[in-house]
Amino acid sequence: MTQIVPLVRPAKLRAQPPASIAAYAELVSTTNFSFLRSGSSPEELVTAAMHMGLQAFGVTDRNSFAGVVRGYVIARDLKERFPDFRYLVGVRLCFADGTPDIIAYPSNRLAYGRLCKLLTVANQRGEKGKPVLHFADLFGSGGPGSTSEQGPTENYAQGQLFILIPDESDWGRTEQVLEQLATLARGRVWVAGSVRFDGHDRARLNRITELGKRHNAPMLASNDVLYHEPNRRMVQDVVTCIREHLTLETAGWQLAANAERHLKPAQEMARLFAEHKSAIAQTQAFIARIDFSLDQLKYNYPEETIGDGETAQQTLERLTREGAAKRYPNGMSDKIKRSIWTELCLIAYKGYAAYFLTVHDIVMYARYQRKIMCRGRGSAANSTVCFCLEITAVNPEDANLVFGRFISTERDEPPDIDVDFEHERREEVMQYVYQKYGGKRTGLTANVISYRSKSAIHETAKVFGVSDDTINAFNQLHWGWGSSLDLAGVTAIGLNPDDPVLAQMFEVIKVLRGFPRHLSQHVGGFVITRDSLESSVPIGKSAMDNRNIIEWNKDDIDVPAILKVDVLALGMLSCLRRGFELMKVHYQQDIELTQLLAEEKGRGLFPKDRVYAMTHRADTIGVFQIESRAQMSMLPRLKPVEFYDLVIEVAIVRPGPIRGGMVHPYLKRRDGTEPRAPKPGDKLDQVLERTKGIPLFREQAMQMAIVGAGFSAGEADQLRRAMAARRRTGKIEIFEKRFIDGMTKKRRTHTPSNSRSAALPRSRDLPNTASPRATRRPLRCWFMPHAGSNAIIPTSSRRLCSIASPWVFMHLARSSATPSNTGWRCALSM
Repeated sequence: MTQIVPLVRPAKLRAQPPASIAAYAELVSTTNFSFLRSGSSPEELVTAAMHMGLQAFGVTDRNSFAGVVRGYVIARDLKERFPDFRYLVGVRLCFADGTPDIIAYPSNRLAYGRLCKLLTVANQRGEKGKPVLHFADLFGSGGPGSTSEQGPTENYAQGQLFILIPDESDWGRTEQVLEQLATLARGRVWVAGSVRFDGHDRARLNRITELGKRHNAPMLASNDVLYHEPNRRMVQDVVTCIREHLTLETAGWQLAANAERHLKPAQEMARLFAEHKSAIAQTQAFIARIDFSLDQLKYNYPEETIGDGETAQQTLERLTREGAAKRYPNGMSDKIKRSIWTELCLIAYKGYAAYFLTVHDIVMYARYQRKIMCRGRGSAANSTVCFCLEITAVNPEDANLVFGRFISTERDEPPDIDVDFEHERREEVMQYVYQKYGGKRTGLTANVISYRSKSAIHETAKVFGVSDDTINAFNQLHWGWGSSLDLAGVTAIGLNPDDPVLAQMFEVIKVLRGFPRHLSQHVGGFVITRDSLESSVPIGKSAMDNRNIIEWNKDDIDVPAILKVDVLALGMLSCLRRGFELMKVHYQQDIELTQLLAEEKGRGLFPKDRVYAMTHRADTIGVFQIESRAQMSMLPRLKPVEFYDLVIEVAIVRPGPIRGGMVHPYLKRRDGTEPRAPKPGDKLDQVLERTKGIPLFREQAMQMAIVGAGFSAGEADQLRRAMAARRRTGKIEIFEKRFIDGMTKKRRTHTPSNSRSAALPRSRDLPNTASPRATRRPLRCWFMPHAGSNAIIPTSSRRLCSIASPWVFMHLARSSATPSNTGWRCALSM
């Protein structure tokens, strides 16, 4: 045959337009908040589901709601782009009595509260992180339901929709459980069907279909998702080996046979279930019966602190007036009056009065009933109301702080007040909170412990079979949070970075960094509610006795606007209390925290120059915050002469200013070797005036974004959030290009070329700048007045103070000028 005959497609074989794809929702998924059982985060799974065009997606972690808020936040942020997408909240109930896993979705708010209480029962029964749940717990006595917010304690299954996951190793047990489930929750039960690609899919799906028909429980299509894309299969294998303490070589059948447990689009699921189209349709029937989302969680504040016959706002205003009369015995200036009026109006508008009353009650109990020294810090120091309520000891008028950093109309979240107590007596305050509000109304927030670079390298390398000495060599390299995995350093320890196995290992490490490892206890963040806390979030055990923790961390509780009071411990306060007692005994002087900056303002008995002279000599051993080697090396160069200089000194010795090239320009401008000519009326120059044109504080970064890059106030607050949570979310990169482009567009690069990085810093360096200026202010500089020519603290007393706080101690300092200037200092705490 010498001629090629072209093939003509028959008319009947011509391509037909594809039929419309049935809507599909993935309802069985596991995220990395099931801890070493998934290769993807809730954010990744939800984002992938939205871009695939799925109708809905549900997060169903194992006996936990720990990750549901993370998925909700990303679904909320992308709501405008995907308005029809539904984010659902469920849980995979895993039983200790051999019962097959059951997926439970609450159909309404009351059902969600019951599910939270069921998980609380399991948490309280088991060890920390290991809940123990029995099938009998689900229904209890099966009594009638209640209409209360908490729901019936005896029938947690009321209002739940169930999806049974068949146990293919014991079909008899599976049918027995399905029969019980279908009888007690009639019309609310489905059976999950999945395609495993193991050669038995058709038989399995047919069997599940028949099983469901016998018990009126239709089959529902699912892929039992473990990760959002196929290439995460290796991550899934690694976390499985970490969990089971195996290596990839020895794991065997513990690992999945293929990479098919990823999220699939509706078209692919319709193809896989072509013989069971009703299973796809059942996903729509299922989600149609769900009328719950996390935005229905409304926090309610406790009311114990509200006065009789008063509203919370009226009580707050009365206490503020009484406190103002005490704080300002000579009368309030017009500025203070305006500040109090403005703050009270905003507090009333936001409905936060009960929050302030709760914190005030705790502080009053500690200070006046237990005689425990305490004071608030953080952005609360921006508030004149907090100052009048004796929560903070810093007058915002003197510190020139902005209340909008504490509360603003743009932030729809409660304020965050941190209160430090003497470290030896904080337990008394914590027990007061538990006794007053009860174990079911209060708990500590969780702290999500995540993999960092070194721990990710260590665990992953063990899974890949790397020897211990090589793992130790890996850990000697620099693996910081913000640093990329630079494989060039691997060559220095005699390994080939191009080796395929080694390259694959480091690809897994890149993903594993930031994965949650387990839930731990926050140091002192109390959540307090008016009603039962366990109807909003499951409560678990802590490693410490008499401690309850909730499953959400401090960032997650901001979403439902849950109140958190930080009851923290500070050894410096114990040290200061002993110092005040010594001042009373040896010098007959009563000192209060609010009096300790009198010398700074020229109202004290002694000059401040002598104390600052000590800092010029780096004579700061035992002086809190400026006793490290890095701080002591900076002090002689910066030569502080006022308290704000010390604030800047602590702020500038940080990775961000150092990496961003901000240290040397500031020092040169401070000593006058580098000229700086700010433009009159330039708003950006006004923002950076006190720091010589160098951005050192988050407030400055926010103000720069507004006046220099065109951000709105709300967008600037999002920038602040991204800076604060950079390690967990990585959202700071979103703002980088816009920040730089906005600064360039508004011609904010007019400073000298040799310091351009100071005026136009890389946005990735901004998160590493100092903590908010409001945090540095209330951590006060405490100067003890001189006592006289011959009054010197006894050696035994100094030793007592040193024992009181091992890491910071009283330091006796004699002036080299004249004997009459003998004095002593306590500690400098910023």
